[in-house]
Amino acid sequence: MSTALQIIFDSLLLIGLYAIGALGFALIWGVLNVLNIAYAAFIMLGGYCSWMLWQLGLDPLLALPFTMTLMFGVGWLVQRILVDHVMRGPHALGIALTYGLNLVIVGLALYVFTPEFRSIVLPDYLRGYTEIGGARLTNARAAVAAMALALTTGTWWFIDRTEIGSAIRATRLDPEAARLVGIRVRTIFNLTTALSAALAGAMGGLIVVLYSATPAMGDQYLLQILIVTVLGGLGSMLGPLAGAAVLGVCTSAVATLWGATYATAVGALLVLLLLMVRPAGLMGKRFYEG
Repeated sequence: MSTALQIIFDSLLLIGLYAIGALGFALIWGVLNVLNIAYAAFIMLGGYCSWMLWQLGLDPLLALPFTMTLMFGVGWLVQRILVDHVMRGPHALGIALTYGLNLVIVGLALYVFTPEFRSIVLPDYLRGYTEIGGARLTNARAAVAAMALALTTGTWWFIDRTEIGSAIRATRLDPEAARLVGIRVRTIFNLTTALSAALAGAMGGLIVVLYSATPAMGDQYLLQILIVTVLGGLGSMLGPLAGAAVLGVCTSAVATLWGATYATAVGALLVLLLLMVRPAGLMGKRFYEG
């Protein structure tokens, strides 16, 4: 009983972090058809933003809106200055550009912050834990999971229920048709990249609450985010959450029962099995397979 509960508690954190990260990654991939490798650098920048705001005396969770706002601006600038010029080129060009951008940002972070780990001292209300049936759920993990899932739900509502969200979905399906009905497609592209960067920043800000900020922190999460995106599939707002749930539960179960060493192979195995059965992903639209 305690083992099962511990797996559930550990899964909640992973599901929350993976869902918010994959949602932002899937947005720019699905709408702009750009595989944004610089998303890892956006996660890292979000972590350092939250750490610096904490250094200024702001609560680490209350710093999240400010971190997301700053990263929203970064994403908008990156789209206007760089990504917008490679969207009409070969798909590999976008990958090369964002990979190079990721290297530049990480290199600058190494120069400015050094490889030293930057940690946040948790406030009193985030310390301690709750024990249920022999399993422990720390206050910090519960708060981070709740914030991540709340942001995921809020983003889903924004995309699915608002006029701007409808414009984003229309642009995702057919940019030319969207332009013909009066949607400013270039503005939607800018907004999508900015929103994607804000979600990456939120993920980084939440990660630094539990762990530490380092220049390479985003790289270690990018592979899991890509796996979650493929598992969930493109074209569905619930896809990232479904992929996060599958990977989070499976990873937590394997790590608890057999150790973290085996858990690293879970994602790759899940993707291989799923692609053989359903190439579009769990909730993806077959329109996006090509």
